[in-house]
Amino acid sequence: MPLAFSDFPNTRVVLDCTEIRIQKSSKLKAQRQTFSAYKHFNTFKALVGVTPDGYICFVPELWGGHVSDTEIVQKSNLLDHLQPGDGVMVDKGFRLDTIFPPTIKVYIPPFKMGSQLSAGDVIATRKIAGARIHVERVIRRIKEFHFLDRPVPITMLDIASKIFRTCAFLCNLQQPIISVKDN
Repeated sequence: MPLAFSDFPNTRVVLDCTEIRIQKSSKLKAQRQTFSAYKHFNTFKALVGVTPDGYICFVPELWGGHVSDTEIVQKSNLLDHLQPGDGVMVDKGFRLDTIFPPTIKVYIPPFKMGSQLSAGDVIATRKIAGARIHVERVIRRIKEFHFLDRPVPITMLDIASKIFRTCAFLCNLQQPIISVKDN
């Protein structure tokens, strides 16, 4: 287990979502389903699960950009792959405490109560951020594939999930994100 996870030894997966731009549909319903209020254009949203060692282990179907991170996790079959005692690390965009059973530990940065975080919450936030940086690096690596650096054409939307998944799992064949000295 990498050093960054020493305070989170039961972490099974680190989750994050990313968005890939798609061509705008001429159909209003499709536009609504794929419009991302965060990105301000039409997107597909991808959930990416990464092991503490930096390997991609979970990539479900893509979703329209309007769907929340929490909803994607809820509709994916991630829970089927977790066992009691496992830990899941996420960022503040995920509200998983309501959808996971109490036997699954959710590591999420503390939320600010009042004007500022307590000293303990600042330390907890730094530790989680230090561990979560690896999933962000993995997602950046996925997006380096040329197909994903421009809007996905309308004609390819039906196979976009397969293409994204292929790009993601090809990253596992590249140089590891976590170096030996990080372990």
